[in-house]
Amino acid sequence: MTRPLATALALGIALAAITVRPGSAALEVAVSVSPAKGVVGRPVEVLVRTFAPIGMDGIDLPLPSLAYPAPSGLWNVLYPFDYPFDVIARSPAGEELEIELVRDGSDASLWRGSFTPTVPGQWSVVMRNFPAYAPIWLDVAASGPSFSTLPLVLAALLGGLVIGLLVGRAIRRSPTRAIGRR
Repeated sequence: MTRPLATALALGIALAAITVRPGSAALEVAVSVSPAKGVVGRPVEVLVRTFAPIGMDGIDLPLPSLAYPAPSGLWNVLYPFDYPFDVIARSPAGEELEIELVRDGSDASLWRGSFTPTVPGQWSVVMRNFPAYAPIWLDVAASGPSFSTLPLVLAALLGGLVIGLLVGRAIRRSPTRAIGRR
């Protein structure tokens, strides 16, 4: 892509983003969780990305690669907006954990939050006050056999000490030859 074309593309997108206001176009969100499969007792990060779909009619620019798919004839332009997101994580038993979202310091269109699953099973992350949003499903596994590594480390140290003592004793008892003495 040539520099003038890239500049024109950037200016066109910026101009389109400036002209879109929350009252005139529907704003959208994309929600993701990480990791894709959770484990009881380990935090799960929740990301909310805000963007505005902008109509392509009247804008004669090449199509960008879209990170978030949009209906034909629209571009999804990242657009920072303030919204009182009401996001929860719902356990398989119906217990709800509030997820506090905080705007990312380096990207105004990104919100971050987290929760820690308390039981295994299928959890859902739900945005209760954003009507166009579908929940994200997350499979959470039990933590598995958890044991402290301290006994293993102590056993290895004790084993190393015993072996060191035996080798030292064997070296001390072996006959030594004095080199150069007769």
